[in-house]
Order: sequence, then structure tokens, then C-alpha cells
Amino acid sequence: MPRGVQRQPVADHQPGCCDVFIELLRACGLICYVACPPVPSVITRKLAFHPPERGMTYRIAMKSDPEKRLKNIRGCRDEPIQLVVRNISNGADYIHSEREVEVFSVTTSNKNDLVCIKCSPDNYSNNPAVSDQVVLFCQPNSSDLGGFLQPNSMNFVTYANVFETDFYAFDYSGYGFSSGTQGEKNMYADIRAVYEKIREMRPDKKIIIMGYSIGTTAAVDLASSNPEGLAGVVLIAPFTSGLRLFSKKPDKPDTCWADSFTSFDKINRIDTRVLICHGDLDEVIPLAHGMALYEKLKNPVPPLIVHGANHHTILSGKYIHVFTRIASFLRHESLVSCRSTEVDSQESSTKKTTDNE
Repeated sequence: MPRGVQRQPVADHQPGCCDVFIELLRACGLICYVACPPVPSVITRKLAFHPPERGMTYRIAMKSDPEKRLKNIRGCRDEPIQLVVRNISNGADYIHSEREVEVFSVTTSNKNDLVCIKCSPDNYSNNPAVSDQVVLFCQPNSSDLGGFLQPNSMNFVTYANVFETDFYAFDYSGYGFSSGTQGEKNMYADIRAVYEKIREMRPDKKIIIMGYSIGTTAAVDLASSNPEGLAGVVLIAPFTSGLRLFSKKPDKPDTCWADSFTSFDKINRIDTRVLICHGDLDEVIPLAHGMALYEKLKNPVPPLIVHGANHHTILSGKYIHVFTRIASFLRHESLVSCRSTEVDSQESSTKKTTDNE
């Protein structure tokens, strides 16, 4: 700067009339998008459901014509299909072996076709309780099957191997390559259709329902009807209801007529055993929600509070004791394992009586 010339102070940028007007337009646009039409179910769908972009993490392909591009699974409902995972780290395609991941479809009562998978472990458990059970997983919001099948990470195939039993999962309506529109009622119809399909395919097996985040609401909704074959429920980072997420009182007794995902009102109707796992650093769904649901359980088991875990890391594989706790639930605390223990106790008691005689 030339000598003798003083630097002029730079004034802070003050928003002008145009800037304020643009921000108002953006706010009005957001409000109109969310609130129009003013129907609670539509507003809930816009606020609560955020599926990943279709094709971002996987695509489906007919085995007879792998290069054919499909909009959703409805286009190949009667064809043998495979799921091609897109490796997020390098963009390469990856296909799990048919032994590891089997793909099938289910049609819901709302006429939506869902992409479903069965992941099989390398070795099945020798524990009779575990061998009589399979797991049905309800995934969190901003994810789809491809996100949970990424190679070289903690994925559904890993879960099957950890739990030593078949592990089922599916994409909700409007997610991935499932047809239809995402929504609360569709999600409840989705899990019911998949559950009934598993019961049809595996009538000799009992089912453990496992829900994560928004998936816990689907798990609670189905479990509260106590369907035949239900052996237990695992809820990971659950919340009491949609509106209670914005309240400092997750255990508020009265439910607003416009509320959604009302697990708080349903969970006390579940007859089977329920395990709740929650991170103490969860900022998306505070731990208080999980504890409020725990207090309403009819048949609780000791919950798992994961110290240091937040909403995204609790099931990432960083906290291995989450998986060991769930595995223990399958072996010792589910309806099947409890009955096995009762049978063993009765047989032992009978044997002792016979020996004494």
C-alpha cells in the first residue's frame, strides 16, 4: 500500500432487501412443500422419509439379461435376479455369492413389490434355540440394501455369520428398487408382507424382528399384534413417537392426534421378550426415548446402553458388544430359547426324580 494512504475499514456485509426477499421465498417454498396438501400422512412422508438416490448403492439384474436396466423389481418379478452392489469407496460393482445372498420379491397388501434378501452364514449354530430362529431386519431411514451390503465392511452377511442363522432384510416401498411410495402405512404393510412370506417359506422357524432407528417403529407395529411365530424383538436406537422427538418429554402420556410412529402407545402390547440397545451419545434420538419405551415393556430383558456410541456408530461394528448382546438374546432370552431352557429343566427334574426312585 502506498505510503500515506490509510486503509479504509471494511464494513460488515449487511443483507440487502433482495437477500431478505430471497430467503423469505425459500422459507415459504419449504413450508408450502411440507404443508401442502395439509394431510398429516403426506407431511410425515415428506419430513420422515429420505431414501438414497435409486442406483446409488446397488441395482438389480435379471440373470438371463444382466445388462437390462430395470426401474424396480416389478419388471422381473418372475425372473431369477441378482443384486449388484456398487462399492461406494471405488464405484466398482460387487456381487455376493448366491450362497451368501439370495434375492426374492414380496408383494404387499398395498400392491407394492419389495426387494428382499436372505443372507446365510458360513456355519449354522449348534445351539438348538438359535437354529430354530431367523432374523428379520428393518433398516433405518437414509439407507437401502446396497448400503448394508458393502464389501469389506460390517454388512448383512457379517450379521448372519455373527448370529449364526439366516438374516432377512428388505427395502421399504419407494426405497431402492422396491416399487410404490415411501410412507408410514406402506412401511407397516411392508414388514407384515415380508414377515408372512418368511413364515410361508420357513414354517419350521420362529422369527426375531430387529429394527434400527425408524425401522423400530415398523418392528413395534407388527410385534404389537403378536403375530404367530414371533420369538423376540430387538430395538436399536428406538424413539417414542414422531412429535415426541421434538419434545423434552419422550414419556409424555398423552399422544397428539396428528402424531406419527406412535411406538409409545403400542409397545406395551408386545407379549414376547424385547431387547433395547441405545447409545448414550445419540443426538438424533436421545437415550431417554429408549428408556421411556423400556419402562413400558411387558416382558423386558436388561437393555444395553452403549457408552460412547451415537446414532450412526452403534451398529457400525465399532462396538462389538452390541452384536454379542444380541447374539446372547437369541441364545438365552428369546421365546424359543426360554422354552428350550424350560424343557431342559423339566427333563432334568424328571431324571432326578427317576434316579431318586
